[in-house]
Amino acid sequence: MAAYLKGATADYYEEESANITGWAGGNAANNLKDLLIARFASDSVRDVWYDNYLNCRQGSIESVKEYSNHFKKLQKKVDSNNGTPAANTI
Repeated sequence: MAAYLKGATADYYEEESANITGWAGGNAANNLKDLLIARFASDSVRDVWYDNYLNCRQGSIESVKEYSNHFKKLQKKVDSNNGTPAANTI
């Protein structure tokens, strides 16, 4: 994993490597994906993600499956801890 990181992300990985247990899943405090997002995604980037999530609409030529996948991807960005009730997602 570390071989693909460069610059500030590589430095951050070196600082936190003792606490990292994998790329994703499990405890957000121990997986690299959530640690990198928490460290490097600014509030303005998170606002854009949330705006995209709120304004997600099915395109005229987009299948239901494609729309569902797009929606779920956006939902994971704004709610990486799966705090949204199942009734509020598709």
